[in-house]
Amino acid sequence: MEPHSDNAVTFHSRQAAEWEAGYSKRDFSVRFAILEDLLKAFNLTGQYWLDAGCGTGTLSRWFAEKKGCRVLGVDASSEMIANCSRVRGTEFKVVDDIYKLPFPDSFFDGVLCSSVLEYLDSPENALQEFCRVTRKGGLLLVSVPNSHFLTRLPVLTLYWLTKPLGRFRRFSFLDYSERAYSADS
Repeated sequence: MEPHSDNAVTFHSRQAAEWEAGYSKRDFSVRFAILEDLLKAFNLTGQYWLDAGCGTGTLSRWFAEKKGCRVLGVDASSEMIANCSRVRGTEFKVVDDIYKLPFPDSFFDGVLCSSVLEYLDSPENALQEFCRVTRKGGLLLVSVPNSHFLTRLPVLTLYWLTKPLGRFRRFSFLDYSERAYSADS
């Protein structure tokens, strides 16, 4: 991993024990409704999916339980993987390099990558790798921060206003998450 990415991994590793609780908040829990809406036209039963940057495996478990997939969740943080709760159809492992995944070409039916690309030094290389390991006609689901001014301004304002508070500041993930994307990008 590159230095910037390593710092993001360390940042998230420190939060691993409390990460799952974040999904009880609207900011995270809305992801379930979005996934359900995006995937309503697809029958994923029996498919094999990669959850790249799985954290504690919340979305991996959702895919297994709600969509009938087998899911391999991978993360660079061994602390996140250690905090994964397993359900039938899920497995989890640490990967050191998201740009060079240890899987053959076309290995997965789909790849989920939620809130990871914004932390990487080369999102393009990660996307190329996800395409490599996804079978032809498979699905790639990626979530990234919205760069629209009106969406981003409140978050950035609170981040900068509370930054002097040190560990008590708001949105400290922005120390490592430097990218946001428009619909076009």
